[in-house]
Amino acid sequence: MLCFSGGRVPRGLTHSLPRPIEPTSRFRGRRSRLIALAAAGVVAMSSAAPCFASLGRAPSAFAGSHAVHQARVLAAGGGTSSGAAYSVSTTTLASGTTVREYVGANGIVFAVAWNGPFLPDLRELLGQHFAAFTSESARLPKAGRGPVRVAQPDVTIESTGHMRAYAGRAWVNSLLPAGFDKDTIE
Repeated sequence: MLCFSGGRVPRGLTHSLPRPIEPTSRFRGRRSRLIALAAAGVVAMSSAAPCFASLGRAPSAFAGSHAVHQARVLAAGGGTSSGAAYSVSTTTLASGTTVREYVGANGIVFAVAWNGPFLPDLRELLGQHFAAFTSESARLPKAGRGPVRVAQPDVTIESTGHMRAYAGRAWVNSLLPAGFDKDTIE
């Protein structure tokens, strides 16, 4: 049994005591990066608001989000009264991302557009067309990076951006109102 006087270890006995393990600078840097990535993931997940709009279905209510919502009614064909009426519903999600839904006179979403610092939930936004988007993005050489364009007979999806600056739009060709200009989807 060792007895120490005054809380000090006698000189000859220091080699027999276990030393505390101090992380190397390389380990500390890696740990800091992991902590930063984990924190960024938590922030991104907590700020992402659910999105319940879907191409080919009724407009969303964006339930559960603190959103600013406004709608305006327009007419296809340059605003003339001869064109089919449609409305554009603009919602700013709590994450700062703006989602626009283009709703035809029949009450069905025929196009959507988004832009902002975070991607909205594309699975919900694109609905049944999400599978076409994921299969096309998986075929690209740098899957998950860079712009994605899906051009199928009934649906067109364009998505681009990088961290904190995402944008995209999608439309169902068969649901577009007569005389509607696709360039107005923004």
